[in-house]
Amino acid sequence: MQRRGGSGTFFLVPRYFFDTRDGELIRDDIGIVLEGIAAARDEAKRGLADFARDTLPGSVRRELAVEVRDEANLQVLTASLWFEVAGLMA
Repeated sequence: MQRRGGSGTFFLVPRYFFDTRDGELIRDDIGIVLEGIAAARDEAKRGLADFARDTLPGSVRRELAVEVRDEANLQVLTASLWFEVAGLMA
């Protein structure tokens, strides 16, 4: 996507895709246009928190991840969470 900058110049604004993993990978085919990798990292963290909030209740062990791809289909970052409840015997 192009965005107009100052002085009538154009610059590319990248689209990032946020795939989710909870045992199996679910691919994001739509993506989100963001200002850059820092914004994609922040979105991945928010997405992982939402994903965990929806999937962790009632779980004893879970491995969750949000894997971020760019428009070239290259994985650029991963936000992941390992969750486990372990009982201690007295």
